Amino acid sequence: MSLISIVQFLHSWLRWIFVIVAIVGLVYFLINWLQQKPWVKQGQTMLTIFSSTLGLQWIIGLVLFLAYLSAGSSSRTQVEHLVPQTIALIVAHMHFSWRRREMADATRWRNGFLLMVAVLVIIVIGISVLPSELQWRFYVPG
Repeated sequence: MSLISIVQFLHSWLRWIFVIVAIVGLVYFLINWLQQKPWVKQGQTMLTIFSSTLGLQWIIGLVLFLAYLSAGSSSRTQVEHLVPQTIALIVAHMHFSWRRREMADATRWRNGFLLMVAVLVIIVIGISVLPSELQWRFYVPG
């Protein structure tokens, strides 16, 4: 099994872990926002898990990109995928700047929810540039 196959496998499967984290996070933030719950530390923890999972996915994707580059098989599509995903990673980590700011609890829940939605929109845009056979599939080395 080649390095590219191993990294493709990790990149493919980690995306689904990220999707699960994103869905759980969206539901968690939406419920707490709509029910006007007081802000709890678990909200910040959920945002950290969300951004960290995306960060790990980005690092694995970067390793995959560099592996393709060193093999001489990188493409413009991969660059077009990497750029929006980098922007999504930056946006996903914006929540760290809110930690010590004074904000109403409802604002924290709303901002967390909207941050996740914005990141997911950017990610979908970044995935849409890939060929259809690479979008949203499980990679199994063959």
